[in-house]
Amino acid sequence: MYFDMYENSFLDPAYITPEEQQILDGDIAVQKNLYTSKQDFVVESNKFLEHSEDDITLRRHTRFVDFPKHKHDYVEIFYCLSGSVTHVINEEEIRLRPGELLFMNQHIEHAVIACGQEDLGINIIIRPAYFQNILTLINKDNILADFIINALESDSCVGQYLYFTVSDNPCIQNLIHNAVFLLLQQPQNWHKLSEHTFALLFMHILSNAENILLDQKDEQSNVLMVVVRRYLAEHYDTGTLHGLAAQIGYTPSSLSRMIKKYSGTTFKEIQTKQRMRVAMNQLSHTALPVSEIALSVGYENQNFFYKQFKKMYDMTPNEARLKSRQ
Repeated sequence: MYFDMYENSFLDPAYITPEEQQILDGDIAVQKNLYTSKQDFVVESNKFLEHSEDDITLRRHTRFVDFPKHKHDYVEIFYCLSGSVTHVINEEEIRLRPGELLFMNQHIEHAVIACGQEDLGINIIIRPAYFQNILTLINKDNILADFIINALESDSCVGQYLYFTVSDNPCIQNLIHNAVFLLLQQPQNWHKLSEHTFALLFMHILSNAENILLDQKDEQSNVLMVVVRRYLAEHYDTGTLHGLAAQIGYTPSSLSRMIKKYSGTTFKEIQTKQRMRVAMNQLSHTALPVSEIALSVGYENQNFFYKQFKKMYDMTPNEARLKSRQ
């Protein structure tokens, strides 16, 4: 049986946060400075993550006030714990009920209609890099993998959400409650445990595909870039523009132009970033020599690998490995 989240007052609807108390005392608008330092309303992860090396945390959604249209610089998993919470995406209302989940990547713009006291939602705040390990644990030929790959690609600007009506699935509810527990309590090895918990959660969600509601406003750009990123997630080491073009029936020059048009970058640049992400993952989670890692991600020239890695992460592979061990 999963733990009782109401044992923690932070997750009890009766508990009023200081921000909510200010709203009840007369503040009629969200205090944007609590969420962003930018002129545009882009909620920043560093406002909530205590330590710069952390890449996942949670907070309660602020009630009693309309939360205006905004974006994030992170991926958000929104879990409705009690009552109901209504998001507005693309001018359409999505009403979450207890036990339902809404995944939103960092490119989606949305608002939230004011909640009452019994309407409690949890924001799970996830920097895209957190998903790199999870991606290695799940099958890549599905919509959740596409969602993750799109979130990992910093050059993408395609807003995407997934809505899961899974309140009657005890396995999924157990896993999401366990994930919340890990993030709240942070026991020993909580980070690794949370990665595996989310991987299991995703696999259970995928086994209930009939309960997944998609953003139906996919455009050609979204479809093509998902194909490109899925291809490079599998073939980051040996994949080529010509190989992908032949696979999907385009000429290489036509495919190259479309990738540049839809993403603002090139096939080679997307491939390099994917290679570097895989290399970073191996540096952090294996003892493989840097030379072997360079070869495994497609670089025979180790000096060129070092140059590309330093360009992306502003540190050498050895420095990255040391930092991950701290």
